[in-house]
Amino acid sequence: MTNGGAEVIDVVAAERGHLAPAVPTIPTTEQLAWAARVAWANADKGIGRLRWRGLHVRDLRGVSDPDAVASGLAEHLRVATRDGKIRSVATVLDPSIEILNDQLVSYAGYRQADGSILGDPYHLELTTLALRAGWPGGRPVDGGRLLPGPFDVLPLLLRVHGGPVIAYELSPERVLEVPLEHPGFAWFAALGLRWYAVPALSRHRLHFTEALAYPVAFSGFYVAFEMACRELADPNRYNVLPMIARCLGREGHPVDGPWLREAARVLQQAILHSFGRAGMVPPTASARLEIYHRYMPRRKPGPRPVYRPIDAPPPSGVTAVPAGLGPSRHGLERAAG
Repeated sequence: MTNGGAEVIDVVAAERGHLAPAVPTIPTTEQLAWAARVAWANADKGIGRLRWRGLHVRDLRGVSDPDAVASGLAEHLRVATRDGKIRSVATVLDPSIEILNDQLVSYAGYRQADGSILGDPYHLELTTLALRAGWPGGRPVDGGRLLPGPFDVLPLLLRVHGGPVIAYELSPERVLEVPLEHPGFAWFAALGLRWYAVPALSRHRLHFTEALAYPVAFSGFYVAFEMACRELADPNRYNVLPMIARCLGREGHPVDGPWLREAARVLQQAILHSFGRAGMVPPTASARLEIYHRYMPRRKPGPRPVYRPIDAPPPSGVTAVPAGLGPSRHGLERAAG
């Protein structure tokens, strides 16, 4: 099920018996918290569901003032990061609230005069919407001057009761980011790569009953390969592997498959090292899969979404280019040039 592009988490069919026998029209905070945990436990994807009972649920259903909602979502990030001690958090919002961001934290993408994109191409349209809503764009440099860069944190874009879009910038204190460096290559830090610590999905809806649904922001934690493959190395996102491969010694030579796979391995090493130094060691795919497959046999039989196998490819999987697709024009080097 979808609603305006938002993914829907359907709780009711999953474990109806766990809810109170007489469900009120408006569920209590306790009932809502249990429903959110059950929804996560029975979702059709998500590698961290073994810890569903520990999901921290925040109830903001009575908050419809956009300033207060933005403050509450910024607080979600503080609660989720806890200075590096990541925890899974769900913030349930009032039905009048719509978050236009797909995640609470994401990076802007700016189209350049030559057609290339500076930043994250995935968020090109969202960046345009943010600029139209009054966001100035860029990060402060040279005494406060704003200059667009590859890792500009987008503002929260909120709409209340279908009204105009309002942009709220997130303070740096609420967005925990990790600059990437490699223990064996001093040049890696000079590439300027970074990523945020918490993936906080914000286009979900929590169905408490068939007729009652709430917007919800949900954050878990990254697996290392997600940042390496899905975000930074994807040719249609940041496309950093050719740049890393050239730094490994392929300058002036073809950057072919083996060198791209080596670059992907170096990128994942940098992610594990950098997040580890920041006190946030992202689990590897193999470690999370082992835990996940211990969890699967413990699930009670009953109606729930069809199980989707967890796809956890090695970092080198991103180097495979489907037939018929040419090289991407996206990337840090082209954007910077």
